[in-house]
Amino acid sequence: MVLLMSRPWKHPKTGVYWLRKRIPEDLRPILDKREEKRSLKTRDPAEAKRRHLEALTELEVQWANLRAGPKSLTERE
Repeated sequence: MVLLMSRPWKHPKTGVYWLRKRIPEDLRPILDKREEKRSLKTRDPAEAKRRHLEALTELEVQWANLRAGPKSLTERE
């Protein structure tokens, strides 16, 4: 079985690259959507790959924080 890695998606009309990622089942009730889409704001394929990796890392961190649940803060924090 071959697993495809996530890669930038090029909009057919504008040529701008986007990040498109399916939201995991456990987070769909919290986020109330099935797919995350973000513009990478570039038409350059090399730059799109770099920005895609950054955006994907940021997205995974956000999802990990959502899975961890609320964190109580001290008065100082």
